[in-house]
Amino acid sequence: MILLCNQRFLKLLLIMIFLASLFGSVTSYINRARPVSNLNQISGKVIVIDPGHGGVDIGASYDNMVEKEINLDIARRLRSLLSTKGAKVIMTRYHDTALDHKNQAYKSRHMRDLKARVDIINNNKADLFISIHVNSFAGKFRIRGPIVFYQNSKKSNQSLAKKIQYRLNQISYQGVKLLDNSVRVGNYYILKNSRVVGVLIEVGFINKKVDNWLLTENKFKDKLVYGIYQGILDYY
Repeated sequence: MILLCNQRFLKLLLIMIFLASLFGSVTSYINRARPVSNLNQISGKVIVIDPGHGGVDIGASYDNMVEKEINLDIARRLRSLLSTKGAKVIMTRYHDTALDHKNQAYKSRHMRDLKARVDIINNNKADLFISIHVNSFAGKFRIRGPIVFYQNSKKSNQSLAKKIQYRLNQISYQGVKLLDNSVRVGNYYILKNSRVVGVLIEVGFINKKVDNWLLTENKFKDKLVYGIYQGILDYY
């Protein structure tokens, strides 16, 4: 009787070992066959980064800070990060320069500059674009921090905006927690005239004390850029 029980136990043990081995093999196969994770989804994607303003157009300014310089700094950081992740990154401007000389479509220098940015996005058949700006608002106001704008002509624009906004809202730096801002519909030329998915990000308020300080901190700007990157991954 004891021998019979031992034989049954041995058979049961062997079956369990076999099933465990089979399960491990199947799991290994599934993992190998599983699609590439979204960590690699931007590899090969064409992403245009648009640092707003430039050249004679300084954008918003406050307390010896000018928007065009902040935009370019953040854009360069974002370009560096996305490039290391395999994306093909194109910038509308790489230096402190305006783009109005690239076309004669409008009498207005400002409108020619905007059209040149849109042309870069459309002509390079980008998968998406990110336009970087800094906000400014006169008078007393409670809102601060990054706000993502989109054009509601495509659902994918709103989706990208929400993904990025969520990630930016999670950022904290030296005891400062960014507010839970909501995405906004923006009637901006670059959003209305670009044929691909994209958003315009106002990374903060240059004339708001906390935001002004944050935008001077390199480590905060790196967090900001990483939040944008995470939002892009979430979108894909």
